[in-house]
Amino acid sequence: MSRDVWVLLEAENNKIKTSSAALMDEGKRLSSELGGELYGVMFGLAVERVEESVGRHGGKHLYFFRQESLDRYLPNFYERLLTELLLKEKPYLLLAAASSLGSDLMPRVAAKLKSPLVTNCVEILVKEDVEFIKPVQNGRLHATVVCKGTGIRMATLHLKVLTVSEAKKETAAAQVEEIEAVIEEEAPIRVTGFLKADHRTIDIGEAEVIVAVGRGIGPSENFRKIEQLSDGIQAAIGGTRPVIDAGILPFERQIGQTGKMVSPKLILLCGISGAMEFTKGIENAGTKVAINIDRQAPVFKSADFGMIADLNTLIPKILVRIDEKRKDKKS
Repeated sequence: MSRDVWVLLEAENNKIKTSSAALMDEGKRLSSELGGELYGVMFGLAVERVEESVGRHGGKHLYFFRQESLDRYLPNFYERLLTELLLKEKPYLLLAAASSLGSDLMPRVAAKLKSPLVTNCVEILVKEDVEFIKPVQNGRLHATVVCKGTGIRMATLHLKVLTVSEAKKETAAAQVEEIEAVIEEEAPIRVTGFLKADHRTIDIGEAEVIVAVGRGIGPSENFRKIEQLSDGIQAAIGGTRPVIDAGILPFERQIGQTGKMVSPKLILLCGISGAMEFTKGIENAGTKVAINIDRQAPVFKSADFGMIADLNTLIPKILVRIDEKRKDKKS
C-alpha cells in the first residue's frame, strides 16, 4: 500500500496561501517518517510559480484541476473530482487546513470514500500507527485518535498550528500534472460570494487581527476606547484572565493556558503584564505589539515591537491617524 501523503492546497492573490505552505511542511515531515512522498492537489487557475512553491516545501508532484469555473468553490464538483482521483491513486494520508474550504470539502469526500476523518488536529505523530491529536472540551483536554484499517486516512489541521518553517532545503520544482475537469452540467450548489466575518463576533481562535487587553487598561469605562480601536482596525478583542474575572469580557474571549491559544497575523497587547500563563496562548501569533506604561513589564520580552505609553493617550491618537488614512484613500 502507498505511504504517500497528499495535501490540499489553496491559493490567494495568485500565490499559495501561507497556511498551505505550512501544511506542505507538515506533509513533508510525515511523508519522510512514513517512507512515502509528498503530493499536492489544487483547483482553479494558474498560480504564480506553483511548481517552485510546492518543490521548495518538499512536494514531488502536484495534481492541478486547472479550470476557470473551479477558481471559485463548487462543492459538488470539488468533491467528485477529488474523490475520483483518490480512488485511482490511493494515498495513505490526505491533509487539509481547517479553513472554510477544508472544513466543508473534507467531510464530503470522507463520506463518499467511507474513510476516517479527524478534524482540527493540532499534532500528528507517526508511531506504530499514525496518531492524530485534537483538542476537546473547548481546548481543556486533548484526545489521541488512531484510525484502523487499510483505507485512506484524512485529517484537517487547525490553522493556529500551521506556521511556515524558515528553513527550506528542497529546491527541485515539483512535477505538475494538469487534469482536465469536465464540468458540463450546472452546479447544484453554487457559492455566489463570501462575507467577511464580523470582527466583534468572530472566534478569537480564527481572527487574523486581535486587540488583547489586560488589567492595565484601568477602570472598566476605559474599555470603550479598546472597542473603538477594535472597530478602527477591524480586530477581534481578547483578554487576560483578570479581565475575564472582572466581567469585562466573556470567558470565550480569554487568551492563555486556561483560555484559548490564538494565532493571528497581528496582535496588540494592551495593558498586559505578560505572565507566562498568558504568553503561552500567543506563541503562534504573527507580529506582536506590546503597549504598556511600565517599561519593565515582562510582556516586552514576548513582543516584536513595544511602545511605552499610556493607552488612554495613545489610542485616541491612533484613531485620529486611522481616520486620516481613510480620508486620504477616499480623496
